[in-house]
Amino acid sequence: MQEKELKILNYLKDQTSCVTASSIADDLGFSIRSVKTYISNINTNYPNLIFSSRKGYFIQDKERLANILNNFTNNDIPQSSKSRQAYILKLLLLQQQTKNLDELADELCISPVTLMNEISKIKAELKNFDLVFKTKNNCVYIEGLEKNKKKMISHLIYNEIKENFISLDLLQTYFQNLDLKVIKEVVTERLLANHYFINDFSLINFILHLAITMQRSLENLTTPEVLDSLNNVHITETVSKLLREICDDLKKYFPVHFTDNEFYNLALILTTSIVNENITQLEYPQLNDIIGPKICNLMELIQNKMKDSLYINLNNPDFMIRFSLHLYNMLVRLENNINLRNPQLLTIKNTYPYIYDVSVFIANIITEETDYVISEDEIAYIALHIGVLIEEQKALRNKVKVIVLCPRYYSTHLKLVKKIHAIFENDVILSGVITTPDELKNFSDYDLVISTIHVNICLTVPMIVISNYFDNKDISIIANEIEKIKKARLRTILEKKLKFIFKRELFFYNPGFSNKEDAINYLSNALNKFGYVDSSFQERIYERERISPSAYLNIAIPHPLEMSAFSTAIAVSIHPTPINWNQNKVNVVFMLAINEEDRILFRDIFDFVTEIISNKKYFQTLLKTKTYEDFINLLITSV
Repeated sequence: MQEKELKILNYLKDQTSCVTASSIADDLGFSIRSVKTYISNINTNYPNLIFSSRKGYFIQDKERLANILNNFTNNDIPQSSKSRQAYILKLLLLQQQTKNLDELADELCISPVTLMNEISKIKAELKNFDLVFKTKNNCVYIEGLEKNKKKMISHLIYNEIKENFISLDLLQTYFQNLDLKVIKEVVTERLLANHYFINDFSLINFILHLAITMQRSLENLTTPEVLDSLNNVHITETVSKLLREICDDLKKYFPVHFTDNEFYNLALILTTSIVNENITQLEYPQLNDIIGPKICNLMELIQNKMKDSLYINLNNPDFMIRFSLHLYNMLVRLENNINLRNPQLLTIKNTYPYIYDVSVFIANIITEETDYVISEDEIAYIALHIGVLIEEQKALRNKVKVIVLCPRYYSTHLKLVKKIHAIFENDVILSGVITTPDELKNFSDYDLVISTIHVNICLTVPMIVISNYFDNKDISIIANEIEKIKKARLRTILEKKLKFIFKRELFFYNPGFSNKEDAINYLSNALNKFGYVDSSFQERIYERERISPSAYLNIAIPHPLEMSAFSTAIAVSIHPTPINWNQNKVNVVFMLAINEEDRILFRDIFDFVTEIISNKKYFQTLLKTKTYEDFINLLITSV
């Protein structure tokens, strides 16, 4: 399979509906003709994999696609420099201690000179894990502590799978001598028996660490190491008992052993990942004795800063309990330098940029209080917790208030209301149920009337008529009207604000930036020049970028952590040819300068920017918008 065919498959696996050849060509930089040719080739080799219709292309059997991608990734000879490096590292770390250089070059179908170039790059990467690449008698091997080798293996595997479906089947391809489903069954059964809860991501992480330890035990590659007493965390007897049971069960299926050091490290990972089910049933004040005053004080600080700076209320009992326990486990991980990878990092960051940005804000609070640097993986775990609460609040705020008008006929009106509520529970609030039009005068606060009869009255809000049968056509009518009302709300808000926050002097089309630094320096200087921010604004932008880059797919939204602009404004630069922003290619930059008095606008601005850019057709039009007037008009009509 060609590399470009593989790119098309990886692109299609993330799509939830049909996409045209034109859209694929635009996003991947291919010609439309090439896209059709590549898809034809793929379907020749894998019949009916890609479904084709007038609406475009779609892959229905995602599991089949995942297997094809996995097999291709693991069976073919590595073609790129990065894939060759990963192959060499996995070979030396997972499978054997030494490898002959000539044999290695033959396996990779490359010259000895090319192999030495790859080894040179590998040596630089190994330094990050305190490992050393050694050569002796024309054979190569890696020297270093066992715990560092395991970290390197974990890093390699996550780097390879982060763009694919994270699943046990995908991890299984790296461990041919182990049945990961058996390992998962053993772990989950023991957790259940001991009344412990672990989320799916943490479970995958733990299984990966278990598998790496067991694989190296099978290959006799482990070496005894002295426990590091400097960071020695007390492992409770209940966790030790739980892990002993897991290890004893695993020994029944696999000829493995666990050293004291390996047992301790696995126990530490368990300690920072599991939660006793009985604890989650407690009231928040009862947690004080378990999590300690340090976490309680940190939670109170996060609550206050979130409310004061972002107008977000975290005072939800269930959230407080779950997030306090997460903070407790996270600090133990940070204290002991345990890296918990998040396979959904890119998905979370690119799909929910506002929630991720709020999580960056929380991570910075934690860093200021503890001096620990929070990784992007940990920030994404914070986002999983914070996202549920924020989305619930957002849904409540965005709900449409509905009056249902349905003449009384036995219990017909009650059945209809029940159906509407069941289907549109997340979108509407039922403000009232009436049986005659006259009763409408008793209500003043509603957005929509849903009626089963035609009524000749004038209303200031929309009224839609549906049948008593409430079929699919009626459901579609209601859904479309709800969407119209929500968009009209947003349009009303934004039309008043667009010219207020987007300034003519801060709009730049194709300004010639070559990278992220050019964009940040130029736009922040422009904001400073026109009096919107002070001279420290640029450095505060870079402080935020150091925590986590502000690029989301092909847009960037740089801004400081605090809202301290003299007055609110957004500087915009549009780049038909994308610029480099860390690992992303960015076409549009929105630099936010928000005054504290306008902090309530922050979410609306963030949501608006990300929503309009997510529309591919609109985005292509935006890239051709050369003047401020056309830019503002396009923003208004896009809503």
